[in-house]
Amino acid sequence: MKSEHKLKKHLVLVILVTGVLLLIPLIAMQFTTEVVWTLSDFLIAGLLLSCTGLAFVFALHKMENNSYRLGVGIALISTLFLVWANLAVGIVGNESEDINVLYYIIPAIGLVGAFLSRFQSHGLSYTLSAMAVIPLIIAIVALMGYLQEPPHNTATQILGINMFFTVMFSLAAISFRNVARDENEKELIAE
Repeated sequence: MKSEHKLKKHLVLVILVTGVLLLIPLIAMQFTTEVVWTLSDFLIAGLLLSCTGLAFVFALHKMENNSYRLGVGIALISTLFLVWANLAVGIVGNESEDINVLYYIIPAIGLVGAFLSRFQSHGLSYTLSAMAVIPLIIAIVALMGYLQEPPHNTATQILGINMFFTVMFSLAAISFRNVARDENEKELIAE
């Protein structure tokens, strides 16, 4: 019963935090013309923020292992940032560049891998490892397609942002791999 109360409390917190975060651009729009959000911008941002928060809350309540929680947190925040940045301004060039569509492969792999592995740490470590490789492949494609020339990003910018996502997803993969290792050791000790 106490756990159910905590879950409800965390769900309300996610909704409140999402609302507060959405107030920031709404208030900014009243004072500057630099921030121009449409209704669809607010809806998409609300959906991204609330889904990320809800996914973390459910992981928080399902698993007691802190390494698992850390892996979920890193994976969710990195994916949120990747999707948000790609929708807002694009990661390579601007949001209208065709190559930016490739970045949506990453959350798709995450969702499919998570469900196929039934959210088990061993499968999630492989899923996050695959997610970590994709930004490097996209960076190579961008550099081979001369997208580092004006008016696009520099080669350093393309490599930097893609390495950021590779490192983040790799850290999540390592976290899940540690959980899987600990689970295997417990099974061996139990035998």
